[in-house]
Amino acid sequence: MEGRVYLVGAGPGDPRLLTQYAVKRMAVADTVIYDRLIHPNILDLAPSYAERVYVGKEHGKVSVSQDSINSLLVEQAQKGKTVVRLKGGDPFLFGRGGEEASVLRSYHIPFEIIPGLSSSMASLSYAGIPMTHRGLVQGISIVGGFDGHFPYSWQDKHSWVVLMGLEHVNDVVAKALDAGFPPDLPACAIEWGTWGQQRIVRATLVTLPRVVKARAIESPCVLVLGENVGVSEELSWWEKQPWHARRVIVVSAYPVDWSMLEEYREQGAEVLNWSVYLSASVARDSLVHMASDATIFVEEFAVINTVMNEWITIGRDLRDFPNLCIPPSELTQAGRRGFRRVEVASHVERMPRKLYGAGREVYVTFEQFQSLDPSVKKHVRPFTEPAIARRRDALWSFHLSKKFDMAVLVSPSGEKWYRENPIIAEHTMFAKN
Repeated sequence: MEGRVYLVGAGPGDPRLLTQYAVKRMAVADTVIYDRLIHPNILDLAPSYAERVYVGKEHGKVSVSQDSINSLLVEQAQKGKTVVRLKGGDPFLFGRGGEEASVLRSYHIPFEIIPGLSSSMASLSYAGIPMTHRGLVQGISIVGGFDGHFPYSWQDKHSWVVLMGLEHVNDVVAKALDAGFPPDLPACAIEWGTWGQQRIVRATLVTLPRVVKARAIESPCVLVLGENVGVSEELSWWEKQPWHARRVIVVSAYPVDWSMLEEYREQGAEVLNWSVYLSASVARDSLVHMASDATIFVEEFAVINTVMNEWITIGRDLRDFPNLCIPPSELTQAGRRGFRRVEVASHVERMPRKLYGAGREVYVTFEQFQSLDPSVKKHVRPFTEPAIARRRDALWSFHLSKKFDMAVLVSPSGEKWYRENPIIAEHTMFAKN
């Protein structure tokens, strides 16, 4: 079987900016190879069975070489795998996507390039800086600032976006001044553009290095030099959202619906969903033999879509879908989805005893079943296969090591994981739908 590689631009950070075609290709990936600036929840779009390989490169640290990444792409494709190579921003804009494509072509491996929204454009939009603006800026240059490289001459009504220039901001500014750039030219640095923790520091060209140092700006960062920076305070919108700069972690048994995450993100927060398991895999035999008057207990609603899809796949009518028993926090969600045959219990052990009697069947997830008391187990059986536990890699470790303002605990499994792990959050709350 012939493998194929998709070089996918994952955008600047905000998961909402991922293209529909990128989402489509993620859904069929066998292997996902990703960088440091990928939002970790984008990985939830890949199937649970997909191998996830982190190859993030950080300056000054031991990291995976480009040659090793190239070899990995070739190796996986030659095994017949569908490979998604996720790259921050756009794969062909300072992303070395051209190099990877050339290697794939030399091995006669089919590939596609899926563009992504670059931080050079998106960060400015989220900072309220128009790339062109009548009367101020008629053209723009997107340049690399690595090694302090800035061999450009001053042009009136022009703006420069400098990627990878933070570490060498002193050299970039010095060379710009030597090339005739006005010392009082508006300038800024945008840190973590489009993420919830985005920060903007505004200055003039000559004061930019000092301001960046004073505010302890870190990578990833975009530098902007031009008159268009001057309108950013007036047009700034992302940093004015009520929850901007707040970090929220949602902890659940299975990945929650993106709509829940978007509720926080639309308020300006940086929200991450840590799900203990990547997904629930339904045991088809259980559904085939499940009576329509049986009861399914789910501690969170995320698993229901999987169950219903499998129910339809095996040819059963949704009108005969079993009863639900759910925690009180999920009641509103069930109503939204149109479920009417619903009973409420905070835990399996607290389900109404009538469900255990009279030969009625009660089903729970495999993970819940394993944790039940033996006296309850004899009345209950699992309806899912063992789920794949999420592996904490360097990308997740980086994000989880940062302080959170709020931890939202969706399920008992999520709460247990949160209590057992050194996650720092100022406030904790249980999800209410």
